[in-house]
Amino acid sequence: MKGLVFLLALFASSAALAQWNNPIDGYCNGEYHIVGTVGLGAGELQINDERDFAGYGSIGVTPDAGVWQVELRYTGFDDGSVSVDQWGIGAKVDFTMTCDVQCLYWMVGWNYGKFDVDDIARREGIYTVNDETEDNYWNAGVGYRYKWTENFNTSIEYNYNDVDARVRYVDDVTEERFKLGHLRTLTVNFSFEF
Repeated sequence: MKGLVFLLALFASSAALAQWNNPIDGYCNGEYHIVGTVGLGAGELQINDERDFAGYGSIGVTPDAGVWQVELRYTGFDDGSVSVDQWGIGAKVDFTMTCDVQCLYWMVGWNYGKFDVDDIARREGIYTVNDETEDNYWNAGVGYRYKWTENFNTSIEYNYNDVDARVRYVDDVTEERFKLGHLRTLTVNFSFEF
């Protein structure tokens, strides 16, 4: 059901509707393009302050002019103590209207994340939590894109995710709640437009 809601939001975005035409007809007429992206890089969740692999895959819609893009994105992160599965819908908007080969852009979005927490490292020691939690939160970021051909580009993106989820640690002596904090990612991306 979540996947269906994300796809409906993707294809019926307010930006697409503002142009007063059907995005599917627009795609068939060449007014819109589908963009598939894979990103690989590093991520860091504030609670453990450990940098490790982060990757994402997305599918988006952009007009032929290419000034904005609406995308559905999955991001995965695992630092050995915490793993994150994140689904989100977001927008990328170019800083200028005249980007042709290279461009700076900003990103915003809304995400749903599932967090599987094993251990939390603190000055006092390591807490074995073994808890799961989920959260909805916003993200913002910036990117630099270089277009190699008409259909292929690479980019570098920094993304800040404002996670507010908390997990509970309980043992015979103490009970504590830990806030996971923000998730930051830096990725190198490969996109194909069709």
